[in-house]
Amino acid sequence: MRKFFLFLFIFVVGTLVVLFFLYKEEIIISPLNRFEERQTENVGENKKNTGWLAKYNFENLRKRENLASEIKKIGKVLVVEEARKDPVDFESKAITFESNGKKISGMMNIPLTPMSNKLPVIIMIRGYADSEGYFIGSGSWKAADELARNGFVTVSLDFLGFGLSDDESTDILEARFEKPVSVLDLIESVKQLDIVDPNKIGIWAHSNGGQIAISVLEITGKNYPTVLWAPMTNPFPKSILETIDEKSESGKMVKQKIEEFEKDYDSELYSIDNFYSWIEAPILIHQGTADVWCEVKWQQDLQKKLKKLGKEVVLDIRKGSDHNLKQSWDEVMKMDISFFREKLK
Repeated sequence: MRKFFLFLFIFVVGTLVVLFFLYKEEIIISPLNRFEERQTENVGENKKNTGWLAKYNFENLRKRENLASEIKKIGKVLVVEEARKDPVDFESKAITFESNGKKISGMMNIPLTPMSNKLPVIIMIRGYADSEGYFIGSGSWKAADELARNGFVTVSLDFLGFGLSDDESTDILEARFEKPVSVLDLIESVKQLDIVDPNKIGIWAHSNGGQIAISVLEITGKNYPTVLWAPMTNPFPKSILETIDEKSESGKMVKQKIEEFEKDYDSELYSIDNFYSWIEAPILIHQGTADVWCEVKWQQDLQKKLKKLGKEVVLDIRKGSDHNLKQSWDEVMKMDISFFREKLK
């Protein structure tokens, strides 16, 4: 009997020693290690948004420290001055500021009326523009002029790659994602101006600028009263895919680029329709029924979703008006001035 227990003891101890060395040499792997291995494999295969464009997703942009820079006046906007039909009662200058270390140009209008208090400011965000024939203030100068005549400082930006700005990214998606960042840094820069009340900042935006404006409202969660003219509210990447010519070489390239992007990134983290709950600003939307670029239904759907979330939004549908609201421009501008006066007091 003693021999049996001695043999059993030697067998158990020997087995434990063998198992220990096998484990040490990773021939046998514990269940915990197997779980950790599976987790590591999953990270490599399935986890998204760890690439270099991840810094532009809305969750990460919300954590970003937006930086102010000096807004420099660099001269007159000659093309705009020649296009103006009426004399102006405001100072109008070409400007530059910096975002992410790059220079961006734009136009600033400053009312010349006596100021006992600092003035409210409207950030002007233009829509899509071709680089050919572009000039500083393109796409927003007429509305900016009208707002300046009514006591608002206006600051329009050209974005990278336009006007006197530095070049935009050669990556077509980064060039798109950089635009909200440019506005975020411009807002911080504007707050440093002696003539501006940093607590009275509004946003005016047209077309694709509307998508940029909504992005800024979501990322900041700030109360920046916003007017949107025929905004591109079709979500990303549909807003791109539904406007390209897939048969053209450039269209094929864009489609391929988005397909490659979606392999590595979750596109929902870059799309405005997933972050409406973050908006804390009143919004006024104008949309023409004769618009061939943006649809009335998009704006109706947006209004419905925002109202369901308890947000303040007004939709102004203009029968027969085009993408630039040319047929009802005067009426729309009067609404905008009234809106900004009420919301910025």
